[in-house]
Amino acid sequence: MPKHRNMASRLPTFQQASAFFAFLIAGAASAATPPANRADKDEVVLTGWMHVEDHTWRDATVSVEVDGVVQTAHVSETGRFDLRVPADTEVLLRFEKPEHLTKEVVVNTAHSALGQAGRHKRHVKFAVILELERHMAGFGYHSPVGTIGFDKDGGCLAVTHRREKIPPGRNKPMEF
Repeated sequence: MPKHRNMASRLPTFQQASAFFAFLIAGAASAATPPANRADKDEVVLTGWMHVEDHTWRDATVSVEVDGVVQTAHVSETGRFDLRVPADTEVLLRFEKPEHLTKEVVVNTAHSALGQAGRHKRHVKFAVILELERHMAGFGYHSPVGTIGFDKDGGCLAVTHRREKIPPGRNKPMEF
């Protein structure tokens, strides 16, 4: 005949349960923080979305200038683009679409490997809005309109953005 035990005798002791949960937590923590791979620190991934009024990106371009070499990135049907840029370098991103004002953004990946976040591959996500030229009354943008970088004291993301516009005629070269 089977022996009947009460509920209290079937439950694990507090020490057994504590040891089991400590083991689970330690295992999950080590699985959540894999060792940093050197290849992860050699590049920064940029994912962006280009916004335009007519919601068509067939003729939109994103070009990347790295060490004097210009490459073009693919822009999807939703305006998304993905780039991989080398660590410890400065690149120029140029966003263009016919009948829209062009924007340029400088990305400086120096210090991207610093701090807690720098232990893993850096992935920066951002959006760029291109305005129609006809809505700007001849105004233009300073170039570049902003910078994306990493703080030298800890690798935190550092972003600047110039919102002011250049009045008509002042953004054109003088001709004699």
